[in-house]
Amino acid sequence: MKKIIIPVLVLVVILAISAKLKSKKGQEKGKREGIESIQMREGFPVKLTPVNIGTFEVWRDIQGKVEGYRQAFISTPDAARVAAIKYKVGDFVAADATIISLDENDPKNVSQVKLLRSVYEDARKEYERYESLYKSGGISQDVMEKIKLKLKIAKTNLEMARSTVHLTSPISGTLMSLCVRVGERAEKDKTLAMVSSLDQVRVVAAVSDRDVVELKVGQPVQVASAAGKEYEGRVDRVSLGANSDTGLFDLEMVLDNPDRELKVGTYVTAQVRVFYQENAPYIDSRCVMRDFDGNDFVFQANNDRARKVIVERVVENDDYSLLKGLDPKLPVVLSGKSLLKDGVKLLILNEKDEPK
Repeated sequence: MKKIIIPVLVLVVILAISAKLKSKKGQEKGKREGIESIQMREGFPVKLTPVNIGTFEVWRDIQGKVEGYRQAFISTPDAARVAAIKYKVGDFVAADATIISLDENDPKNVSQVKLLRSVYEDARKEYERYESLYKSGGISQDVMEKIKLKLKIAKTNLEMARSTVHLTSPISGTLMSLCVRVGERAEKDKTLAMVSSLDQVRVVAAVSDRDVVELKVGQPVQVASAAGKEYEGRVDRVSLGANSDTGLFDLEMVLDNPDRELKVGTYVTAQVRVFYQENAPYIDSRCVMRDFDGNDFVFQANNDRARKVIVERVVENDDYSLLKGLDPKLPVVLSGKSLLKDGVKLLILNEKDEPK
């Protein structure tokens, strides 16, 4: 008899536990269905944000190196001893002023300045003698023209030789570097000095094929100096083809640098404005969602009802999206949008209504 009672008791306990579990699940289901039905009746709680109408800008950060807008690299085709250096680094140098003088008497100097100066002096004296004869009618004009040409050639040869010995800059600017000292030998075709114009500077960069499509000549540029001052300029050049070695596109930006705070040789972050539109409709980017068909959409509040609106992203910046398809008069759902469907009722929350 006891053997029969024990299985019966076990079965009763199992049935009781099963009934309790079913009851609990039923209660939870009823509770969940109750919340959904309440929201359908009273509205889904949401926070709204207006559609902004105004100027919309997109700026891109580009790393680049500062260079002088105009730069001259000083070198010589001769190998000769440095006889004199007329300026020090940081000095202003006028165009065509001698910066470095090489020793004209250096036996390795192939410019032959001394010889050509002697040839020029002889030609000049000859010209003066013949000029007197020409004025007195002692020689013809043809003979005088030949003497003039001889003097001109001698002068040109001397100036060319002097240019390889007395080294100048073709531009006015600041002497940025000197690579030799007095008494050292200047090597052939090696850069001995560099002069840069600093009132304007270039920021040179290399950008990818994805970034270059946004860049155009004339776009505004901003750069902040180490001291925090902002400098303005423009995109000056965008290469049409990629560099064969790097696969990147060369970009040059020009900026005014009146107080010379942007230092040549330093790296800076330039901001380039790649998009600008006035009276543009834009919203917080967090409002935009994507449906199963791949369409971007937002919910706008039409009175107290959710309205699903398919939109097209035109462009985005860090926080906002410029969209096509919005009704600018209707606010957009910012939070609480994940549970919404087209046409459902909305319960619009103020800031104080939001849960902490």
